[in-house]
Amino acid sequence: MSEPSLRPWYPWFTFLAFVLGLLVTTVFFKDQFREWKKWQNAYIKQEMAKATTAEQREAAAHIPIEIKQIVLPGLGRVDRCITCHVAVEDPSYAGLKQPLAYHVNHSQHPFEKFGCTVCHQGQGLATTKEAAHGNVPHWDRPMLPLNFLEASCAKCHTADELADAPKLAQGQAAFDKFGCIGCHKLQGRGGNVGPELDAVGARRSPEWLARHFKNPSKLVPGSAMPHFQMSDDEIAALTLYMLGQTGEHLSDYYVSMKTIPSADSGRRLFQERGCIGCHSVAKKGGVIGPALDDVSKRRTGKWIVDHFKDPQSVSPGSVMPKFGFTEQEIRALTAFLVSLSDPNVVGFLKVPSELTSIERGHTVFTKYGCAGCHNQDGNGGIPNPNAKTAEQVPSLKYVAEGYTKDELKKFIMNGQREIAMKDPSRPPPPLYMPAWKTRIPEGELDDLVDYLISLMPKDEKTSF
Repeated sequence: MSEPSLRPWYPWFTFLAFVLGLLVTTVFFKDQFREWKKWQNAYIKQEMAKATTAEQREAAAHIPIEIKQIVLPGLGRVDRCITCHVAVEDPSYAGLKQPLAYHVNHSQHPFEKFGCTVCHQGQGLATTKEAAHGNVPHWDRPMLPLNFLEASCAKCHTADELADAPKLAQGQAAFDKFGCIGCHKLQGRGGNVGPELDAVGARRSPEWLARHFKNPSKLVPGSAMPHFQMSDDEIAALTLYMLGQTGEHLSDYYVSMKTIPSADSGRRLFQERGCIGCHSVAKKGGVIGPALDDVSKRRTGKWIVDHFKDPQSVSPGSVMPKFGFTEQEIRALTAFLVSLSDPNVVGFLKVPSELTSIERGHTVFTKYGCAGCHNQDGNGGIPNPNAKTAEQVPSLKYVAEGYTKDELKKFIMNGQREIAMKDPSRPPPPLYMPAWKTRIPEGELDDLVDYLISLMPKDEKTSF
């Protein structure tokens, strides 16, 4: 019996060989004309044109065309942006169009330590423009527009410490002004009325955030967020600040300005908490507590730390309130007090002419976002649909008529979840008074109550 002939299959073999050859040729040419190779060839031509000697031209001609990348173990990422942006470290390319352009001021954040995407965002492993810039499906961190680039500074720095990032500071000021922290939790602090904001910059685009701040209920029907009538500048600044809240967890090397306590961060706390109202430094400040000049010569570091944790435990009879500082804040404040032996430090302190409990209370009112619902001066007027009291958050102007100081403190701590409805058939009012409980330290709570009582017009004030 003869072997079966393969001759009938020859046409198919020929066809499949042709298809395979076509695929190989297609892949070859596609690889030869990849987008990034175009820019590397353009860079080589630029280098050869700039060459003034035969040796320089020879060196330029032999620049390898290859995928270039920065491996960043500390950030858990690999950035290949320099595959196209090959001239980022060459000042002679300053002013040229992207991607063959020099990156100014990159020495502050060396590429080998920071890469590119930690600041600019985008998809570091990609090698095409659209994918690298993050403009592709299923990638939630597209490259930030340049006008919002300062947002990335918030990943490693506090907003008030960077002279080169004024928009970030303006955004934080707007966040405080409109009392966002009163309803939203950020970095473990704030209310629970609205969603947490720790990673809002990774969830929302600049366009969505700007539209939301302009008119919350138009974008999100039924939103409890008030319509604050922000200016365009305030919307832009607040949008930038929110984009900086990405929820990324970076190592201490990158976020040392936030996580490692320092004398500078302690100085900011010292001013924010109004310590200068009771204590003096360089003969400026209050006289209720002892002067703090050279305090490190009188007290050990451990004593200072223990005193911040619980003043009464190390100094019975002390009038200093228990502020409830975190461990990081205590270490930062201690570092600052130790640094007061340096005469150059005290010049940075901003000492008000007089700091009363009412003035400190106004700072607390702003710090915990009370203005978000009760308005900047406590006059209320923020819409709260279906609330029995004129469908708005009530004014605090006459709070002294209805509460003693102790009752007011109790009300702030316990809150009021159920708000009387104007019409039971309609949805309940979206805004309510959160229970602050121990989130406001006792000393700050006393100052806040003093401020609220002070809102009563002097000619109408009643006595307790």
